[in-house]
Amino acid sequence: MTASFPSFLSRIVLVVLVGVAGACASTSRWEGLTATQLFEMGRIEFEAEEYGDASETLERLILGAPGFSQAAEAQLMLARAYFRSDQYILAQSEFTRFIDRFPAHPQAPDAALGVCRSNEALSPIAQRDQTFTMQAVTVCQNVASDWQGTPAAEQAAEIVREMRDKLAEKQYDNGAYYLRRNVPDAAILYWQELLEAFPETDWAPTALAGIIEAYTRIGYDDEVATATERLLNEYPESPEAHALGDEGGSGGEAGVA
Repeated sequence: MTASFPSFLSRIVLVVLVGVAGACASTSRWEGLTATQLFEMGRIEFEAEEYGDASETLERLILGAPGFSQAAEAQLMLARAYFRSDQYILAQSEFTRFIDRFPAHPQAPDAALGVCRSNEALSPIAQRDQTFTMQAVTVCQNVASDWQGTPAAEQAAEIVREMRDKLAEKQYDNGAYYLRRNVPDAAILYWQELLEAFPETDWAPTALAGIIEAYTRIGYDDEVATATERLLNEYPESPEAHALGDEGGSGGEAGVA
């Protein structure tokens, strides 16, 4: 596809800037450039998705000219360059540094969301250790609270819901593991903890269905009846409740995966 004219011009500017630097010294592509020229170089590299070069250029600018008039824009662009190159720990650090340096900046909520999203990106699949997921919940809850009423807060709150759902899935999988190995008591403990910690997630009615199955295997009819009543009362629209209704609400095997 043919490059747009502004993009073509930007690349010409970048070539000129690099040429100027090269003419001054062969050891550094930034030697001799002013702060304004460094910012322009970093911006062009960022827009060209050359995030490694952009981060190096912007770091050079921020360290060499901390009082530069566009320091805030450079700091935020550096954080985004790290994020887009999947360097999430560095991105989190730079987004945080932006908030510390420019707390009243109009883009401070976006930087806060960047901290949240960096933690979200570090969260692994549900089957792995969820330390980063728990950290993401805490960080994103703070963003949602501190920046209420902004789009950033709304997005952070949605990420919190997604991360809590992942933690609930991990807890459910732990219980299912023990039930598959015919250790229903351990499975019940995991699922009861899930119900206490994540009652709003879709995994809560699934955990109750698992508890019903576990108690059925043990032969605890009273506990089966209690769990069944709770499932039907608290999660009446869930697939698990509908399945019980189809069976006449009598409990039975829930089919734990």
